[in-house]
Amino acid sequence: MTMKNVAGEDLNEAQAKLVECYRTLAHVLMGHREELAPFEERNALKALAALWQAMNGLDMDPGQVYDLGA
Repeated sequence: MTMKNVAGEDLNEAQAKLVECYRTLAHVLMGHREELAPFEERNALKALAALWQAMNGLDMDPGQVYDLGA
């Protein structure tokens, strides 16, 4: 099944993998943050913020992540 953005355009395999990375990292921060060392949490937040930019560029409507501290 092909992943589509909010404009209805198909994403290629590399773009879909970026979306998966973003969603997985957001899930880790939302559900398992307390299991991370402080440096892991800070770096994960930085990575999430960078991937958020990619999601926005792909028109994936990533929403806001202020509640995660990013």
